[in-house]
Amino acid sequence: MTSSVDRHPGASESRGATLRDALWSHPRGGRVASLTRTPLRVALWAVLRTGLRIRVEGRRHGGPAVIVSNHPHVIDGLVVLLADPTMRPVARWHRIPLLRAGMWIADSLITTTGTPVRPHRGAFSGALAHLLRDGRVWIAPEGGWQPELTLRYPRTGAVRLAHAAAVPIQILGVVHDDHPGPTLGSWRMRARPRILLRWGPVVETTGDVESDIDRMMAALGRTCGARWESPSTEADTG
Repeated sequence: MTSSVDRHPGASESRGATLRDALWSHPRGGRVASLTRTPLRVALWAVLRTGLRIRVEGRRHGGPAVIVSNHPHVIDGLVVLLADPTMRPVARWHRIPLLRAGMWIADSLITTTGTPVRPHRGAFSGALAHLLRDGRVWIAPEGGWQPELTLRYPRTGAVRLAHAAAVPIQILGVVHDDHPGPTLGSWRMRARPRILLRWGPVVETTGDVESDIDRMMAALGRTCGARWESPSTEADTG
């Protein structure tokens, strides 16, 4: 199912997300949800562009793919969309209402509900269906916000999804000028913190989960400037 054809407008040389990308990505849902999300997405892109100095470098490969990033800051799930607004983030439920609103605007696939009744709600099937419809998903495989410069052993979802859908993994490194970036409390829009989004190599999966993870994380470490050590322990399959 992999394809060299770029199905996304303006994606071959990604020096910045375009308004056309944001409008083209067609948030899923009913008519009311779609009509509501579209202007909110444009407003979100404008706020992030105003409050952050974001630079995108490297080549964004087109077609369906699992996009994998490090996650040094809590807002990275929204920031990465400035490199590719057509992605659907896979995200955990968050207690901060502002971030939950951003997840809804971005049409995120939520893996947990945060409620004691249904604390877990897997997003694997929804993400797989989206990939099989030629979509693109974004995953931080470490399982959440990890501001350290040493990458943690990841969950297996990214490599399992890519292999099940027969799509490649593309690396997208997130590099904050002042690592790991400002907290939500200390973020001042006038200061405009600098963030580099760097497209890295494409990794093809083989079905050997441990080997695929090692190659994916090694490529991610090289792209974002973090350290990766391949452990002998088994993968976290959460």
